[in-house]
Amino acid sequence: MRILNRYILSEYLKIFFFTLTALTLLFTVVDFFEKVEEFVKFKASIISIFKYLLFKVPLFIHFMVPMAILLATVICMGILSKHNEITAMKACGMGLHRITMPILTTAAVISFFVFLNSEYILPLTNRITNHTFRVDIKKQEERGIYQKNRMWYRSENGNIWNIDLFDAQAGTLIGVSIFKFHDGRLKERIDCGHAKWTGREWLFSGGWVRNFDEEGSFNSEYFENMVFPLPEKPADFMTISVAPEEMGFQEIREYIKKIKREGLDATRHIVDMHIKLSFPAIAFIMALIGIPFSIRTGRQGGFTVGIGLSVVIGFVIWFIFSMGVSLGHAGKLPPFISAWGANIIFTAGGIYFLTTSRQ
Repeated sequence: MRILNRYILSEYLKIFFFTLTALTLLFTVVDFFEKVEEFVKFKASIISIFKYLLFKVPLFIHFMVPMAILLATVICMGILSKHNEITAMKACGMGLHRITMPILTTAAVISFFVFLNSEYILPLTNRITNHTFRVDIKKQEERGIYQKNRMWYRSENGNIWNIDLFDAQAGTLIGVSIFKFHDGRLKERIDCGHAKWTGREWLFSGGWVRNFDEEGSFNSEYFENMVFPLPEKPADFMTISVAPEEMGFQEIREYIKKIKREGLDATRHIVDMHIKLSFPAIAFIMALIGIPFSIRTGRQGGFTVGIGLSVVIGFVIWFIFSMGVSLGHAGKLPPFISAWGANIIFTAGGIYFLTTSRQ
């Protein structure tokens, strides 16, 4: 029994790693040619291009693992079925569930590693990738950083912004401090709890203005609502706001708590938090779906039908998953349903076809 398990597992892993490598290389090449005009336009160095593509590889692997598992499952099971090896195993008293256990177990383990990749590796590599493309390739000046859950931004006129939260869609800043300097010394400080972009200017609400003299003394003035002549726009802060792909599950969960405390809409981030768990699970579901279909097509088509079916199934699952996420981001579906709906549907389908499959 152990020999058969090792045999199935070794064949499966060979196909999986070959497929994953091929898909990753394919998408790396595709991404290169998509960006080649910008590489040429900004005269990017070979080192910068190589760094950008290298640190994007973990992201490609993350997205390609489910398809690689589906292809490996269909091809591996198709080969076993075509060569009557599954029939021989059943003749020895092994049920279909027992035969496929090494594949399902491996898929579950890989799903767990996909989650670990998204939690600990992708946030770092995505930050490096985005920084490399923005600063090293497009030659944009780095004006801000995200540090200790706060945004710091230095404007062209020397003002320094310290922001607690930035809601890009609503054009809203929460917990804002602006430091204005003149001849190297602090001249004015603005603190407010809320700032709203009106389309032309920032409207600050509930804050203080402090003016400092040369001796360091200052006077304070409270305001309910006030507009200050500032050149910054919401787009200026987009480069330093942290995107969901730059956060792990724990980080985004803490970020959601922070948003809710300030009374902001956290729907999009809640959807993204669920995706951190639901997407890795797709890898296991792909194996669950691939097994029964590969058995049914193994005798007739082998590689050709198996690969074609894998591509079709993969695109259907990806389409439904992406559609659910889009509806969730738009608030048309509850966050849990939008992120897990496709998983639930195809898990139920996979279990049904697996339990009703006959060799």
